[in-house]
Amino acid sequence: MNKRLVKKRNFINFLLTKGKVSQYIWARNFIAMRFLYSSLLIAIFLSCSTKSKSVNEPEAQNENLPIKEAEFKDLPIGAQKKEFTDVPGLVGILVGSQAYKTATGHYLKGKRTGTWVQYYPNGLVMSITSYVNGQKEGICMEMGANNNQLKKIYYYHQGQREGEYKEYNATNIKEERTYVNGKIEGTTKVFYDNSKIMEVGSYKNGLRDGISKWYDQDGKLGIEYEYKNGQLVKK
Repeated sequence: MNKRLVKKRNFINFLLTKGKVSQYIWARNFIAMRFLYSSLLIAIFLSCSTKSKSVNEPEAQNENLPIKEAEFKDLPIGAQKKEFTDVPGLVGILVGSQAYKTATGHYLKGKRTGTWVQYYPNGLVMSITSYVNGQKEGICMEMGANNNQLKKIYYYHQGQREGEYKEYNATNIKEERTYVNGKIEGTTKVFYDNSKIMEVGSYKNGLRDGISKWYDQDGKLGIEYEYKNGQLVKK
């Protein structure tokens, strides 16, 4: 016979001889009650956790809901949208088709974000613009239609031109100036195709202010004017 069963039978006989059957029964019931009580506590805890989670989740659930058309700012006409489930509110935009796209970019909670790219009909990149929270921010570039060489490079801060601006003719620089708060500030330069200087001007708050000079292609000074707040004051 199994030793475990023998041991259990001997224990029951001992209780019977001592008149303690009721204690044995009580002991078994006590163990069962403890198990039932523990299971009940775990069930209550899980129930409370589930309720608490459901109370705190509506905001996250709302973020994952499809964004309405009206919530998009300056959405391109004919744009196709793709929602990203891993980033709430992030939507990819494709204008045209994969084979003949005219623009690509992203919206975050209805506002442009990240890099937006425009394309020529031949598929080459026309421009690259950076956005943060719906406004142009950082570097912007424009490329040529045939050779895709850099034509212009400039910068934005909070939707306004800021910092240096450079325009190119093939590999040669064509024009350079500086922006502050969206307005031209300081010295501007314009060059001939042979890279020789054509014009040197002075600007303040977006207007000509100071001496402006124009040169011929041999580098000789041809015209020199003086401006004040955009007005010519001296020839």
